Amino acid sequence: MADSLTLAQARALWWHKQALAGTTAGPLAALLGGSGWLRTLGGTDVYIAARARRPGMKRAELDAAVVAGDLRVHPAVRGCIYLVPSSAAPDLLALNAEAWRIQAERDLAKIGKTMAIVEALAPAVLATLTVPMTPDAIRKAFPGEIPSFGDAGKKIGLSSPLPLALRLLEFAGAIERSLDGGRLDSERYLWRKTVGTIGAPARDHEQRIANVLDAFLGFAGPATVAQLSAWSGRTQRSVRAAIARLDAAYVTVAGIGEAYVRPADLPARPPAPRGTALVAFEDNYLVNHGLAAVTDPKHHAIKTNIWGSDKGPEALGAANHVLSRSIVIDGLIAGFWEVDPRTAGAVWHTFEPAGKPLARALDELTSDTAKFLLDQLGHAKVFSLDTMDDVQARADRIVQLAGGKPGKPVARPAPSRLAAKEVAKPRR
Repeated sequence: MADSLTLAQARALWWHKQALAGTTAGPLAALLGGSGWLRTLGGTDVYIAARARRPGMKRAELDAAVVAGDLRVHPAVRGCIYLVPSSAAPDLLALNAEAWRIQAERDLAKIGKTMAIVEALAPAVLATLTVPMTPDAIRKAFPGEIPSFGDAGKKIGLSSPLPLALRLLEFAGAIERSLDGGRLDSERYLWRKTVGTIGAPARDHEQRIANVLDAFLGFAGPATVAQLSAWSGRTQRSVRAAIARLDAAYVTVAGIGEAYVRPADLPARPPAPRGTALVAFEDNYLVNHGLAAVTDPKHHAIKTNIWGSDKGPEALGAANHVLSRSIVIDGLIAGFWEVDPRTAGAVWHTFEPAGKPLARALDELTSDTAKFLLDQLGHAKVFSLDTMDDVQARADRIVQLAGGKPGKPVARPAPSRLAAKEVAKPRR
């Protein structure tokens, strides 16, 4: 018979494996690499997610780990850009290269070209990268002329083979994305020669998938086949085949069903989650298993706006994503918080009235986080297409949830160096 876990026991594993207790010591890169790969998204939430696991972290600390190559900005699962440990890079690059090459060959065939033109250009592009450069800077520094695909290429979004040559070099581990301006809150990257060395991937496709799924079990097990499939972008059939290669234990989790976990985690039985965390809107703790699994059933009917959905608010008990930044108390979603650009402070709301000790703690936490974002990053945008007007609109909605009284509750931060007048005016 399979081992069984209560949902509370599974939640305790997720909380501690994802370092949300905030007490994990050691280098920042090791902490983040082992507690869950972080989406970058071109906004500030990668810093919020990291800070939830290393309280008090400064922006420069995370940026430095990327500059040093201890954490790498790479295409990871589903082709999305994540912050991943160096150890994960070889398999991720190889897996992404497989799908990319197929698509690139199809696109080139539409204009009568082959990958040969890309492979011929790549060595000269690599030699040009004497310092980190944007694609435009590479074009200007390139010793010679980069071939043009003309009007036919423009119709399919390929004006030249340069973008393909850069991806070819990236997937080969020869170059990597570095930070434009030395920071992660942008989708603009500079290309540089890879710092250090990228190891070899697993020899076969199936083992590469197995290695990636094993990493997920390491920070998010127990997980169901459906959850592994949703996270990785692989079919459930592919996931089951990969699990057969792993030393994974089969368990049942109350309220979730059949799941898999690393065998060493079965006897672990960590203590129940304790403490308060301010998490990013797409934090791994929230989305890996669905919001219902980390929300008290009495709050499942509460509706909230959902990222990527135009269907309107959804109930927490049925949603997998949430647009608002969340307050997690003792492992359960307990409310929402947001930076308030109008006051250069923060607002928060809990589903149940907060007693004075909790209210003071939330005032301090949200105030500190708002000050961190506004002082060290200069904004509070969630992703690349977000705006400070949108941030203000979300803050205003939280004030309405709290009773429609501006300032109730509003964290009163120490004066931020970012004056309120420097922040975009709120949407009317």
